[in-house]
Amino acid sequence: MLDDGTIVVASLGGKLFGLDDKGELRYSVDLGDRVYGSPLVQNDGVFVGSDAHKFFGLTKEGNIRFRLDAESDVDTGAAPAPWGGILFASGRTLYASKPDGTLIWRVQARRKCYSSPAVADDGTVYVGSQDHNLYAITPEGKVKWRLDLGADVDSSPAIEDDATVVVGSDKSEIVAVSAEDGQVRWRTDVGGYVRGALSIGRDGTIFAGTYGPTPHLVALEPEDGQVRFRFSIRGTGAPEFGIHGGPVEDSEGRLYFGAQDDHVYALSAGGSLIWRFKTGGDVDAPLAITPTGLLLVGSDDGKLYALASP
Repeated sequence: MLDDGTIVVASLGGKLFGLDDKGELRYSVDLGDRVYGSPLVQNDGVFVGSDAHKFFGLTKEGNIRFRLDAESDVDTGAAPAPWGGILFASGRTLYASKPDGTLIWRVQARRKCYSSPAVADDGTVYVGSQDHNLYAITPEGKVKWRLDLGADVDSSPAIEDDATVVVGSDKSEIVAVSAEDGQVRWRTDVGGYVRGALSIGRDGTIFAGTYGPTPHLVALEPEDGQVRFRFSIRGTGAPEFGIHGGPVEDSEGRLYFGAQDDHVYALSAGGSLIWRFKTGGDVDAPLAITPTGLLLVGSDDGKLYALASP
C-alpha cells in the first residue's frame, strides 16, 4: 500500500491495478503479459516485472517511468537494497538496477531463478536457483559463496536478526545457513516441497508453507530448527498441491495464510485455528495487512478480498 492509501495489486491478466481502500479503481496499467511477482512499493514508486520479459518502474499514480528488457519472464518479486539497487530475477539471471531503470550489474546462475531475492542489512543479496544452489552475492555483483542444497531452491530466503539465512527447497527441507561462509547451521525435514517465501515472526519463529502429500504450515525454532507446531490442511495426495509461502503476522501475534484448497486461514500464535474463509480459487499470493487492519487476499478466482479479522 502506498502512503496515499492506494492498494497496488497485479494480476495474471497482465495488469497492475491501483485501488482505494474501498476497492474502487484508481488506475489500471497493461504490463504486456502475466504478472506472478508481488509489486515492490517504495517512496519513489512501484516496481514490478511481467512475463513480457520486462521490468517496470512506475510512479505512484501508475504512470510508467521505465521498461527494462530482461532475458526471460520476470515472474518473481523485486527487493530493495540499502546501497540503492532494486534486485529482481529473470530466467537464470539476477539483475540489479537503479530506481530509474539503469542497469548496475547482473549475475547468472546455472538454471532458472524462481526465488525472489532477499537483501541483508550489509547489502548482501541471497537468491535460490533450480541449479540447487543458494547464492550469496556482494553489493558489487560478485558471488561471495554458493551452497548446493541437493534440490531446486524455488523458495525465497528469509534473514534472521543475527543475519542467518533460512531457505526451503524441493528436498522438503528448511535449511539455516551462516551468512559469513555459507556453512549449514541446521536443516529440518518438513515433509513436503517448500517453494514459497519463508516468513519470520516477531519472536524469531520461522514459518513456512509446504506442499503435499500432507500440506501444512510449519513453525520452527530459530536456534536449531526444532518444530514448534504444524497445522495441516486437507491435501489431494499430490506433491504439487499445498501452501505456497509463510504467513503474515498481525500485532496480536495471529497468523494468516492462504492455500491451494481455496481457503484463507487465521491461526493463533500457538497454531490453533481461529477461522477460515473460502474464496473461489487457489490462494497462492502472499497476504497483506493494511494500516487500518484489513487483510488483503488475492485469489485465482480473479478477485481481491478485503477481510476484517475479529
